[in-house]
Amino acid sequence: MPSPHTTLLFARRLPLAQTLRPNALAAAMAVLCLGLGVAPLSQAQMMGTDEPGAGPSGSGQQLREVVISGRRSLEERFMATGSMVVVDRQDIERMGVDSVTDVLSQLPGLQVNTNASGNVEIRMRGLDSSATRVMVDGQRTAGRGQMPLDQWPADLIERIEIVRSPTAEYAGSSGGTVNIVLRQANPQRSTTLRLTDAIAWDKHQARLWASRSGPVGGDAKDLTNAPWASFSGVWLADQLSGADVEREQYTGGVLSQRSESESRSRRQDWWLIQRLNGRIGRDQVALSGRLSGSSGSGRFETRSATNPSLENSQTQRQSWQLGGDWTRRLPIGKLDTNLAGSGQDDGQERQGVVNFKEDRQESTWQLKSKLTGARESLLWMAGVEYETRSGKGQSQLGTGAAEQLSSGIDRTALWGQNEWALPYKTTLTLGLRAESVQLRSAVDANRASQRLDFWQPSLHTRTPAGESAQWRLNWARLTRQPTVWDILDRNVPSQGINSISNPDTLGNPSLRPEITQTFDLGWEQRLAGQGQLGLSVFARQVEDVIATQVFQANAAAPWTEQRQNIGSARTLGLEADIKRPLSEEAWGRDWMWRATATVLDSQLSSGPREGQAIPGQARYTGSLGLTKPMRRSGGFFGGASLTLTGPSALNTAVATGRESSRTTLEAHVGQSIPRTGFWRVGVYNIGDAPLRRSRLYDSAGQQITDLSTTRYAPRIFASVGTQF
Repeated sequence: MPSPHTTLLFARRLPLAQTLRPNALAAAMAVLCLGLGVAPLSQAQMMGTDEPGAGPSGSGQQLREVVISGRRSLEERFMATGSMVVVDRQDIERMGVDSVTDVLSQLPGLQVNTNASGNVEIRMRGLDSSATRVMVDGQRTAGRGQMPLDQWPADLIERIEIVRSPTAEYAGSSGGTVNIVLRQANPQRSTTLRLTDAIAWDKHQARLWASRSGPVGGDAKDLTNAPWASFSGVWLADQLSGADVEREQYTGGVLSQRSESESRSRRQDWWLIQRLNGRIGRDQVALSGRLSGSSGSGRFETRSATNPSLENSQTQRQSWQLGGDWTRRLPIGKLDTNLAGSGQDDGQERQGVVNFKEDRQESTWQLKSKLTGARESLLWMAGVEYETRSGKGQSQLGTGAAEQLSSGIDRTALWGQNEWALPYKTTLTLGLRAESVQLRSAVDANRASQRLDFWQPSLHTRTPAGESAQWRLNWARLTRQPTVWDILDRNVPSQGINSISNPDTLGNPSLRPEITQTFDLGWEQRLAGQGQLGLSVFARQVEDVIATQVFQANAAAPWTEQRQNIGSARTLGLEADIKRPLSEEAWGRDWMWRATATVLDSQLSSGPREGQAIPGQARYTGSLGLTKPMRRSGGFFGGASLTLTGPSALNTAVATGRESSRTTLEAHVGQSIPRTGFWRVGVYNIGDAPLRRSRLYDSAGQQITDLSTTRYAPRIFASVGTQF
């Protein structure tokens, strides 16, 4: 997937000379973009700087080029159409980080935490993790939930693109979009090795990362011949996860039940990744492939005076991802086409209180094509997308018959956007995206389907306020689709003893997409020493809010959670982020401190709980970090970060509840040795950072209070690595 900064720099290195008659393709483009007022450009206007003889006589033209000073990632945030942050490979290397989550935790507007199920979750603008879309190479990967980014080595990443405001191209989510671009092939020969040992619950977990990049044929020293280049990587990991849970239940104010639960799961993972970049004639081609697999076993034990239990589980997973990018220069601009697919096979079996077995397969295919052009320094774009996601499998509960599962989501989109120059050096970008979505599901003979159409307009302005500051205004309408597993009408039993804090999971074939109107007003400013400041006020108006609801069908039925549309809601927020050198003094000039804070007020404006806060929405979030970058010239590096997540309401139709605020602390230190390698030691989840929840409900005429505390053990990571 072409990066936003590639498009930006391409558009600002265009010769602005002769005018030739547009060809038939330019005329077709004019028809496609008529609604946006896009004028087709001449061949000379759109010929890139890498094309020799840009005039009719073959003589070179005088090119106008923008010279960007400072770090590119800083400039990307300042110049992008919507609010965007781009972190490239050089930034990542200087961070001295171990995993992808270490990178994300240092970016403005992002918060990385461990959620109630023990998985890493990513929040943007303080909104819940489901409001943040995480993609790999521009594609939503197969599988449920966010990916295990705490296990991915930072060496695997080429760059990370954070889109904080939706555009016609990046429809995104109400929180934002994180696009993780995996390492690209490079003609420069390089070999990297990294060995890591992690310790949690007094158990060791080894990890190995090895990669190799270099040319494929041709002369790597003569880059004008654009030789093909390859990148190969392998990753092996041993992962131990789990949590300790204490639960108390009070009936009529008297302690009626107390239990302790312990879950441990050990898994072995492997990854193989291959990238290939090069040229075929004048076309740029990039191919990628990834294979991965894992196997594991787990134990879930509940110790209780009245109802002890023990459950064992086994899991198997295999996944793949393929992608191809093709870029062609045209007389009117540049055409980028991407074809990608991914798949995942999951198998799990649980034996204990409830015997449960499930086998699932999910696949995603998408085709994207985008045409980009420019009038002077103003961009226009138009594109088409098709995506199909499908899931199937079978599920067996106890000794009953296996249920046959099938679901799918098909999405077709046509979009375009254009830029205009307004007074006061303001740039206006208008976009329009049309989407058609079909949702279908089947459990045995029970079938359900929906077909929905959406119009998604967007507007962005950028107004400079001097050389180092600017105002931004963003408005957009977008939709968030449920997953293929959310819409399956089947029940998954909970691990251990069923309770309001440990419910079964039920799908919902009637679940509708969430529709959101977004509005952002922000101020951005460059600061001395590669620093930056951002302030923004944002509002979200949501229809058909998707939230997890907990209920009992009757007094004798088990507790069940289900994703439901619970009405309309609005969210108002204030966000600030800053990054700047710690001091201008000699002792602190290499240190950088950063801080992010978000305050939120959310309220349901319709539905059975009108006036209440959105379930699971934290009232505030914040983070504070201090880092000293790793330098190739050698020396010590390190840092620490503190993350705060405020309390949130967990109210449902039958219960009130609350999740308490929590604070997490992480720190690392290391040393870079020139021409040799590095070592690094990090400690995560210092102090356990317990997660506390409370529920209050009525049962058989009695008031019951359920309290739970979940603790995750601190983790210690020790890494050594080299590059040659």
